[in-house]
Amino acid sequence: MQFVVEKEKKLAVLATADVAVAGGGPAGFVAAIAAARAGASVVLTEEKGYLGGVATAVMMTALVGSGWCRGISRELMDRMADAGGAPRWEPDKRTNQTTPFDAECFKETALAMCLEAGVRLFLYTRACAPYEEDGVIKGVITESKKGRTVVLAKQVIDCTGDADLARQAGAEMMVGRETDGAMRPFAMLFRLGGLNIPKILDYVRENPDELQPQHTRDTLHRAGEDPVVTRVSGFYKLVEQAKAAGDLYDHIYYFRLETLWVDRGVSICNTTRIYHVDGTDPADLTRGEIEARAQIRKLVAFARKYIPGCENAFLLDVAPAIGVRETMRIVGDVSVTDEDAYADARYEDAIMTMRSGLVPRELRKQLDVHMPDPIEGSDQDLLEKHPDRVPHEPHTYQLPFRMMVPKGIDRLLVAGRAVSVSHMIDGGTRNMIPCMIFGQAAGVGAALCALNGYCTHALPTEALRAELERQGADQ
Repeated sequence: MQFVVEKEKKLAVLATADVAVAGGGPAGFVAAIAAARAGASVVLTEEKGYLGGVATAVMMTALVGSGWCRGISRELMDRMADAGGAPRWEPDKRTNQTTPFDAECFKETALAMCLEAGVRLFLYTRACAPYEEDGVIKGVITESKKGRTVVLAKQVIDCTGDADLARQAGAEMMVGRETDGAMRPFAMLFRLGGLNIPKILDYVRENPDELQPQHTRDTLHRAGEDPVVTRVSGFYKLVEQAKAAGDLYDHIYYFRLETLWVDRGVSICNTTRIYHVDGTDPADLTRGEIEARAQIRKLVAFARKYIPGCENAFLLDVAPAIGVRETMRIVGDVSVTDEDAYADARYEDAIMTMRSGLVPRELRKQLDVHMPDPIEGSDQDLLEKHPDRVPHEPHTYQLPFRMMVPKGIDRLLVAGRAVSVSHMIDGGTRNMIPCMIFGQAAGVGAALCALNGYCTHALPTEALRAELERQGADQ
């Protein structure tokens, strides 16, 4: 690789705050709200013109694990339900823990919550590096139409998704799967219009083998006056027929629709998969965009030709950003490993409790969520195709605040999917609701450190717990 030397230049100060948050995705906007509600002045920078990240730019309009929600994540879900943009989460009445939502409602709600909390927003502004003086992080360097500027802050929260700031500050990193560094596949989501959704539902009811077992019950809900279906996934025989006829590519084994708005005739399609990629490499991101669009053309034609109810389907739009499921994770003051999960680990600074069925230790390398190998949805992928054949052990383990503190680096926290956990645990923690919970804890922690002069590596647990409890996000 060739290198050049960039000319040294002065940077204008864009803003000054107690806490600077880089990235306005699920972790970032929640971190900003939490820090502001804890009494800190907060600046949030986001490269797009709206908040939400994977929920909006990627169009992943399904909150998986709704039973985990609390604090700001629960408030967001309640406010979207009030606005008619999502079904209300009622744990006493719901067995399906996936909540579909309208992406525009998410944008509006997240923006309103930030403005109400007093967060100072800089949209169209990319956080590109930590700002350091004498080895101490003192803010974030940004790029925008104003050029290269800096946000000065006492504490920084990296919510870039890929730990961009932490990595540039010298944090030790983990990459992908432990055995080989392979990462989960990209997905480019898109919306189909012109659907006869009742006809689609009739087809899978009449052909139960065509539907994924985990999506057979409690999938129809109501958002305001609109009926919405969480997910319809499978169509195995139709996919194989299309492959045999040369109408689909080899590494597709199922077709997935989600957030199906029944009366609107509109649904998200979450079926594209781009394998053997690195989401921090612009060459791979470019290849992913090109390959995904080629897949989309085939998938739209497949739906029109093969799936009852999709005869008049058309491509409504494609997500503005490709979905990157996994890249790098920091090595934190505490790293939560597979063995910690199997041992039901407890931590004094716990910020979330995971209750889940783990596959037996000897199977964990073969059974993976959105695995890096190109077999998703096939007979080899038991978690997707035959979950009833997979043995599970019930486990309850905690996740600590210290998994967000990069080892050896002060004044910086990392929230979102780049926290310090193993690849297996990342299968659950990368979802939006956990990321929002991490964001709330990071926002509270950063505010307490900024306002009281605490070191991020020695934040008093009692203070953290007290403020999280006040914000409705305690364990």
